[in-house]
Amino acid sequence: MVHRPPDSGLLSNLIVHEKEYTKHISALFPISHAALAYLSAFAAASPSAIPSSSSVSLAQTIATIVDILSGTDGALQLYNKAVENWRDQLARLIKLEQDIAAILRDREISSVPTLSLLALR
Repeated sequence: MVHRPPDSGLLSNLIVHEKEYTKHISALFPISHAALAYLSAFAAASPSAIPSSSSVSLAQTIATIVDILSGTDGALQLYNKAVENWRDQLARLIKLEQDIAAILRDREISSVPTLSLLALR
């Protein structure tokens, strides 16, 4: 891997893309909740009598699927929060890099007159 000097533009671009990514994931949640509500209603309306060839009714099967999808939805929400936290950490990192760059720039500026004065002597 080639070492490059820090480039805040790359980091800023990553932050922007991560924000778009989490926005798209967040847009799925209302749709997901609505779909789970409809599926739950369908399970409630399904026959709960156990057919002779199976030990589980259609309503129980659909209710199990709703539970699994609900858990998946919760996991996706946790993932989305983790990505948002990571994006916040990246924003703090870019701020720190900017602070360090300012300090280095100030040191360079303050050291130039000293060198020029030494050269004049």
